[in-house]
Amino acid sequence: MLPSISIVTPTFNQGQYIEQTINSVLDQQYPNLEYIIVDGGSTDNSVSIIKKYERHLAWWVSEKDKGQTNAINKGLQRCTGEVFNWLNSDDYLQQGALQKIGAAFNSPEVDLVAGKVNNFSADKNEIVANQHLSAAGLMRWDKGVQFIQPGVWMRRTNFIACGGVKERFHYSFDWDLLIRYLYFYPSVKYLDDVLVNFRLHNESKTVSSLGKFAEEEKLIIRELYTTNKFASLHPVCKWKMDRSRWTGFLTDTTNAADRSKLNRVYTILKQLNKQPSDPKIMRMTLGAIKKILIS
Repeated sequence: MLPSISIVTPTFNQGQYIEQTINSVLDQQYPNLEYIIVDGGSTDNSVSIIKKYERHLAWWVSEKDKGQTNAINKGLQRCTGEVFNWLNSDDYLQQGALQKIGAAFNSPEVDLVAGKVNNFSADKNEIVANQHLSAAGLMRWDKGVQFIQPGVWMRRTNFIACGGVKERFHYSFDWDLLIRYLYFYPSVKYLDDVLVNFRLHNESKTVSSLGKFAEEEKLIIRELYTTNKFASLHPVCKWKMDRSRWTGFLTDTTNAADRSKLNRVYTILKQLNKQPSDPKIMRMTLGAIKKILIS
């Protein structure tokens, strides 16, 4: 018996892509599938496309919402499957993916299944493997760590128990979720298969809003640092916050063109005792000094 799988597709005005997304799920012919679509009140042809397939859906709705995370949570409330993930309406599943995911979850020791993702755009394809996933490693972005959300599938009850997606975040909410999930449920089964095709285009947040991802990561780290149940992650949080402050200091000092080169270099050297202990950061500091001197 394969475990039941629930998939939620949050969508808004993605009529040019959503039919491919829907077909990629339904064409899996997975025997125990619960598919839900939550549309944010689209004004294009999305609703007419969804209606074509409504007899195959467990539930769908089209109404104004508060964004992607709100749509995911709205769909999650209707889900009953053992395995859960959301699939955005501009991405699509690889043929046979759900069979492989379901089979991997048949082992009760497995908390999370992670496979490869095909990142594609109009002119290129790149296969990226989710790998070396752990809460601390993901926070630090340790060497070798790779995380692409559509290729990471979780047990629904664990997803809910660790707090799910937080609606106040709109960019790095999946990173936040996975840190918390792996903290409590660290057993990962890796698959050497492409599970999902992840579309990169000018309107996608991954392409258009990189700076906002970084801003939210800082907020997430501060929140983890002030939450007692993540106490063993607090040293990593402090390292991240110290690193962020030092990076900002280096940037501001390097770009202070109204001050002499000697003054800027002296300012950095005077603050070296506040530099976080890390070889990468030391190289960053030396790079900043070099940039000042040769500018």
